[in-house]
Amino acid sequence: MAIIKHGIFGPVRGKLGNLVYYESNGQDIVRRIGANLHPPSMAQLACRAGIAVMSNFLKKVLEFVNAGFGLEAKAKKSNAYNLAMSYNKKNALKGAYPDIELDYPKVMLSEGSLVPALSPSAVLSAEGLWFNWATYADMPWPERTDQVMLMAYFPVLGKAVFLLYGPARIVGSALLEISTPMLDAYMETYISFISADRSRVSNSMYTGSFNQ
Repeated sequence: MAIIKHGIFGPVRGKLGNLVYYESNGQDIVRRIGANLHPPSMAQLACRAGIAVMSNFLKKVLEFVNAGFGLEAKAKKSNAYNLAMSYNKKNALKGAYPDIELDYPKVMLSEGSLVPALSPSAVLSAEGLWFNWATYADMPWPERTDQVMLMAYFPVLGKAVFLLYGPARIVGSALLEISTPMLDAYMETYISFISADRSRVSNSMYTGSFNQ
């Protein structure tokens, strides 16, 4: 792959011979294509399997990931999905090929410099999940105005329930409503914060599993 800094190919886009030209994040990219006649190694197979597992998960939580990694992506001239894939493929997979699976406690759904949730926890109730986190009386502004982001992912169902912009950090608790049919399903849960002006976000924190 090459990055064309000065646009020497002008508006060329698409395939030309064994080269493909396209634009990504404001940069002109050229890639060489061709058939690989060598059988994949075990390392390559494991890499492909890991990407498939992570891709299947990230597509289910993409709206949350776009909010959680979007600011970092903008700063790095990348995109939220790619950053989430890069981090989680490296840090949140377990097992050996072909039995590669997600390591849910290590999954990161948002990344940033904002203060993360302090002593977070989640409790299952008849209404859904009540999330709690530590607060303190002299919490400064604007930290106290940060809004909570909540996620429950259902591995067996392949679905996610989330809240992107919930109550302020100073409140100390928030409800993630979950419909009755899903309350008994296996779920993995996460919490993070985003600033009220949407300029900063925290790293997400794992808050446990239920009904496993």
